[in-house]
Amino acid sequence: MKIAIPLADGKLSLHFGHCECFALVDVDPAAKKIVQRQDIDAPPHQPGLLPPWLAKQGATMIIAG
Repeated sequence: MKIAIPLADGKLSLHFGHCECFALVDVDPAAKKIVQRQDIDAPPHQPGLLPPWLAKQGATMIIAG
């Protein structure tokens, strides 16, 4: 499972559409462990862009504040 988390200053961003970057976290749900984390820059803001863009990055879940 790959979880996308919007970040601002290294913390959960309270504004999903205008975050600086995303942490993409690969998680092994059976072992309840983080396998890998990759921070990637967010694309320029456009309505409706982020969910399909994150899916292309492999995200299957999004955590937003």
